[in-house]
Amino acid sequence: MIRVLCLCVAMLFSLNTAYAQMGGGGGGGGGGNRLAPAYIPPDVEEESLIFSLPAKWYPYYKTTDAKVDTFIFPTGQEPTDWKEALQIERYLTTLGVTDARQVYAARTQGTNCSEHSVTLSKEAPENGYSTAQWVENCIREDESMSVTLAKTILGNDQLYIVTKIWKYEPWDSHMSEWEDYLDEVFVCDPNTGTSHPCRPPNRQPGARPGGGPPPR
Repeated sequence: MIRVLCLCVAMLFSLNTAYAQMGGGGGGGGGGNRLAPAYIPPDVEEESLIFSLPAKWYPYYKTTDAKVDTFIFPTGQEPTDWKEALQIERYLTTLGVTDARQVYAARTQGTNCSEHSVTLSKEAPENGYSTAQWVENCIREDESMSVTLAKTILGNDQLYIVTKIWKYEPWDSHMSEWEDYLDEVFVCDPNTGTSHPCRPPNRQPGARPGGGPPPR
């Protein structure tokens, strides 16, 4: 099984490169969300998404026949009550996608926003894989809003989408912090020689939970 891996910051005190295995688990709707299992160091043997788990953020996950969907929330927030989240989508196939820009185009068209803006901020291979990154702002008719910073990576076997979601306007400094964070999210495969090398993320998440407090 192709794995999604994250660096467990809390374990760094005892391990130089400790990883956490995510995925699997209960499917279904809200009741199917479960706290991810305890972190264990897995063996990296196949194509894998590597990312750091932000300090004091906690993952919930669910699966369908098509993908493993993981939502990660800061302390004090949960699936039924949240202002910001990190979403990790791992599709079990590439869905016929041949270029990461196709995901950007599909995800940013046909919105239900009364005010909408999108910026494609990056489009270049990373670690040998097609990658695209964008920022999207949406204000709806009911005046609710969302700001998303998304990165998609097209693997050889699966498709990965990592999205930071705010239900408010984040500060510029916090947007920059999360852009730096996404710079260290990548896909690797130890079975492809030097084409897609594996390594721990260089940047560790800061100790401050969250991407900035919502407006008072």
